[in-house]
Amino acid sequence: MMERPANVPATIVETDTVQIAREIATVAMEYRCSVHLIGRAGTGKSTALWHVARELGGSYCEVSQATKSTKGLFELLLDSIGRRTGKKYLSDIADEVYYYFQPRETVSEEGWTYTPRLLVVDEVQTLEASAFRELLRVQEKCEVALVLAGNAERLAGRAKDANTWEQIESRISIQRPLPGPSRRDCDLIGSAYNVEGKDAYAALAAFGMRTNLRDLTKLLQFAAGLTGGTGIRLKHLEDALRLRKPKSDVLKLLRTVAA
Repeated sequence: MMERPANVPATIVETDTVQIAREIATVAMEYRCSVHLIGRAGTGKSTALWHVARELGGSYCEVSQATKSTKGLFELLLDSIGRRTGKKYLSDIADEVYYYFQPRETVSEEGWTYTPRLLVVDEVQTLEASAFRELLRVQEKCEVALVLAGNAERLAGRAKDANTWEQIESRISIQRPLPGPSRRDCDLIGSAYNVEGKDAYAALAAFGMRTNLRDLTKLLQFAAGLTGGTGIRLKHLEDALRLRKPKSDVLKLLRTVAA
């Protein structure tokens, strides 16, 4: 079983981001291809992708500065499926990656059945060009259902190795942008935090659609601490926002357009 990262909650709300992540992962598994989810910070993509990977029997990993090289990436991939390599040289580690990520086939009364391996790699904009190239090579040779995710930075837009990044981008089968929070998202999350009152839901939607899901969740966590165990009302949202962002005009983030 995958170990849940500290920043990923144990449960999720079925936001638009979660539904898109599940849809795109299913497509990747059906066509054994690579897909790239692009979204700005705070869209909830990391949380959604971890849960979707677990739900569909896949693995999830997040690229960092320490794992942005080819060797670091390969070690990260192996770690995502519970394998710790004891190898020192890149070629030996690569052999292990190709061995463990090769297509899996099982036999039954109906014959041989291919089961694609789902691999989610988050924060891919951190990868070095050479590492990204090798990741796509693993996907192609092993027929992995590969879901890539990162911020809105366009890979081919980098000044350094621009031609290489354009080639990398062209090899990704599908690209899908993630939307910002919708009114439906804000209502669902508000309900999960026991928000009460039409005015509170309207203010919450105004805030969420002006910011992002991460800020929205943090606001609700602060507001919940001010309720004394009751439902979250508009006043709790206002007090929590003043506490988090002590600026004279901060409450404008809670005002609806009509106001």
